Amino acid sequence: MRRLSDHIKSRELVETTDPDFQRSLYRREGLDGIVSFGEIDAKLSAFLQSQRLETGLTQSDFATLAGLARVVYSRYELNISRLTVSRMIHLSELLGFLPMQMLHAAAPHLYGNNPEESDDRVELFRLIHDLPHDTIRSLIGIVGQLTPKDVLEARKEAEAEAEAQAEAERQRVARKAARVSRKGRPPGRPPGRKSSKVETPTDD
Repeated sequence: MRRLSDHIKSRELVETTDPDFQRSLYRREGLDGIVSFGEIDAKLSAFLQSQRLETGLTQSDFATLAGLARVVYSRYELNISRLTVSRMIHLSELLGFLPMQMLHAAAPHLYGNNPEESDDRVELFRLIHDLPHDTIRSLIGIVGQLTPKDVLEARKEAEAEAEAQAEAERQRVARKAARVSRKGRPPGRPPGRKSSKVETPTDD
C-alpha cells in the first residue's frame, strides 16, 4: 500500500480549508493560489452563460432544450444551483463545447503550469477533436514516439553533448595558453625544476 504522505507529496497537495467544508482538506494550488469551490462554481456558471449567449438563444428557449423550466435553468447561470457531471455532459451536447473547455475555464491549473501553457494545451485538444479520424490515428503514431521518457533522454543527451563541447573548448584554450607561456619563457631549464647537478661541500 502506498503511504498517504507519499501521495500528497507526489501530487503537490497542500492542506487548506474551504467555506463549504467543516474539516480541512488537501488541494493543488492553482495559477492564482488556491481558489475556493465557490469561486470555481461561479466560473462554471459564467462559462455556461457565455456559451448559451453565443448561440443567440434566450434562457427560456434553451431551458426547453434542457428539459427544464426557465427559472430552474437560470439558477445554473446565476450560480445558485451547482452543476452535476451528468448535467454538464448534457449541456455540452446542447451547446457544442467540450467538457474540457468548461473545466479549463474554472480550473486552468489542471492543464498547465502557467496561463499560456494551459491555453495552448486546451487549444491543441480542441483542434485535434475536429480532425478526421484517419488524421487522428496518424497523429497518435507520431505523438506516441514523443513520450516524456524519450523527451527526457533527448534532453539529457543534448546537455551531455553541450558539456562535452564546453570541456573540449576549455582544453583547447588551456593548450593555447600553455603554448603562449612556453614561447615567452627564457632559455634554460623549465621553471620549478631542480638542477640534477649534486653540489659537493667544500672545506672552508
